[in-house]
Amino acid sequence: MCLAATSFAIAGENRIWWVVLAFLIIRIIVLGNKRTLLLCLLSCFIFAVRFEQWQRNYQEVIKNCQVNSAQHFLIYADKIAVDGNMMKCDAFWIEKREKLKLTAFLKNEEQQKELKSIDDSFTIECQADISPVNQPTNENEFDYRKYCQSQNIFLSAFIKDWGSVQRVENFQSFEPVLFLHDFRKKCALSFQKLPEPLDWYAMILLLGMRTDDLSDVYSSIKKLGLLYIFCLSGMHVFYLSNFLCRFVQKFGIDYETGQLLNLIVLPCFVFVGGGSPSLIRAVMMNVLVIGCNRLLKIKLTSLTAWSFVLLINLMSCPKLLLSFGTQLSYLLTLAIILQQDENQIAASLKINLLSLPIILYQTYQWNLFTCLFSLMILPLFECMILPATVLGVIIPGHFLSRPCALILRTSSNFLQFLSRLPGNIVFGKPSLTFVLMALFLAVMTETQKNGLKLWIVMFTCYCAMFLAIHFPLSSEIVYFDIGQGDCTLIRSQFNREVIMIDTGGKVSFNTQEWQKRKGRTNGETIVANYLLSKGIKKIDRLYLTHQDADHVANFPSISQTIEIKQVIVPKGMENLESFKKRLEESTIGLENVIGVTTQDDGVDNDLRLLHPFESGQGTNDDSLVLWYDFNGIKCIFTGDLPQAGEKEVITKYPEINADILKTGHHGSKTSTSPEFVRKMNPRLAIISCGRNNRYGHPNQETLETLNNNGVPYLSTANCGMIKLRKSFGEMPYLCVYGDGTASRLNLPLR
Repeated sequence: MCLAATSFAIAGENRIWWVVLAFLIIRIIVLGNKRTLLLCLLSCFIFAVRFEQWQRNYQEVIKNCQVNSAQHFLIYADKIAVDGNMMKCDAFWIEKREKLKLTAFLKNEEQQKELKSIDDSFTIECQADISPVNQPTNENEFDYRKYCQSQNIFLSAFIKDWGSVQRVENFQSFEPVLFLHDFRKKCALSFQKLPEPLDWYAMILLLGMRTDDLSDVYSSIKKLGLLYIFCLSGMHVFYLSNFLCRFVQKFGIDYETGQLLNLIVLPCFVFVGGGSPSLIRAVMMNVLVIGCNRLLKIKLTSLTAWSFVLLINLMSCPKLLLSFGTQLSYLLTLAIILQQDENQIAASLKINLLSLPIILYQTYQWNLFTCLFSLMILPLFECMILPATVLGVIIPGHFLSRPCALILRTSSNFLQFLSRLPGNIVFGKPSLTFVLMALFLAVMTETQKNGLKLWIVMFTCYCAMFLAIHFPLSSEIVYFDIGQGDCTLIRSQFNREVIMIDTGGKVSFNTQEWQKRKGRTNGETIVANYLLSKGIKKIDRLYLTHQDADHVANFPSISQTIEIKQVIVPKGMENLESFKKRLEESTIGLENVIGVTTQDDGVDNDLRLLHPFESGQGTNDDSLVLWYDFNGIKCIFTGDLPQAGEKEVITKYPEINADILKTGHHGSKTSTSPEFVRKMNPRLAIISCGRNNRYGHPNQETLETLNNNGVPYLSTANCGMIKLRKSFGEMPYLCVYGDGTASRLNLPLR
């Protein structure tokens, strides 16, 4: 535990980890065990030296990643993921001997089919843009950079033109490893021919591969909090190890020899199973215990094996524990080891209690009945799901595959039924201090005789944290970094009202069917994720300023996670077929959509509607213009309204001005006229646009208009998420997230 705390502390995650480390060391000193103290301090020192070396290597790799000549990349067949016209894969940069994430756009459908069916790893020579892995630019956005660092991956490469790609035969040999990668891909291609849903279960349970074919089943499993059962880990390694030992006994080989065979089979299973941290941990623990007990004749306990494996893996990858899956894997394994003498129900309760703080910190929600579902589903998994999957795969033909598929389909329907039951709580993201305190209290309930008082204290802490998240003393306006699009959130104090203006979305130009991607939208990964982290599960009113995809395309996907009570659009837009089609893809009924003009009174008591004046078609000319008073800070939102429309607004409302101007049309020169800027006389302009976008937004002419009028500006492309925040007892202030962390700025004076 000291080593884990050291890894978080040295990685600079939070200063509180130094407090935790100091507490653990003081605890060891108080116990008076000098040997344990010495080992702890020695391990921490060695890790600190290793981390410093790792950090220097990281800086060196980042510094020297830019190259001008063609490079060679080894692409593993089983790591290729094709989604529409985009390919992503793990690759090995041969010149620098570094792992990286490789991305490319595909030229045509034939190339897509070729990459999907390829079953041999290969080397390519090409020109690629190589850069550090991107960091998050929105609060509570998934930190892909930390995730990659937890795998010792620092770089990403983008192939802009597949025409420059040349396949190189026999460039370099990685035969043993490549054989296992290729074997895994061949198995995957074979499993894809199985009847549904046997194919999906075979991929996820035997190969550790997840496809989008049964994404609804995967979502149900995740919602129930049972993902750990279906991810390759210790339980699956235990089944494989026992199966191998009992299988060889059929041929007259004794059990002990079968265990020694595991020393060969289990490491191979790491590659075939995808090499996830939880699988690596489980295999290493088994190999270590078997090797010491059978070969070295040294009795090694599970706890000692767990400690050694954590130490070895942290030395190999000092930022290993930054991954949520790894955190949960090591924590739950430790809990299981310490609960071996407990009955199943008591052990399940205590394990869920220990994992709850981390789950809330990473996913922001929890199912009240997760513990009960675990007790129900585990026997179902052991007796039906896993045997049906294995038998359906190993028995050739349709003799067993179809009955097995029927069993799995019934199981899937049951899982989906359970996920629809009430019980899922959107808790929000607790503070790290609370997480550590909750973990401490959970451990204390194990060691203290009078645990009732601790249970009461722990329950009180959870309730207090829940209330603090759901009824915040602060209010805020959030300008999301949603790429080349627009999305703004207005949240009042105590979450009395949650209003959203536009949702962002991806613009598609004549996209063919094969080019369409099935992956999650940034409306889900950024907007809905942020709302859940703040304990928000419903939007009171969603304003869609006009019909363009970069303003509205994400609302169907957001509505799958967040309830949207009412949608307000410029009058006439609600009748468009394109809008109705998007509405059908959402969970929102047409009766909850209101078309408005300035002639409609009482639509919103907080937002003042300044445009459109009459019904239209939801074009840029019909954009909603909204004015909002945020604790005395006047804000205006203009959608994509052109300069002619801006002139009409200031003519009709000569008394209107604004402290913060959301520039129209992402900073395009077609909006934000000099007359409009002078009339608004803003203290700050905010521009929402994507990095390196094809339109050249923000336009230089717009920036000159702002500069000529003495208006400072912030862009989401440069600053990431921008928040205007009013905390209790403080003046409003700005927060930006461009460097992955929050930076506080004072609001400019007029």
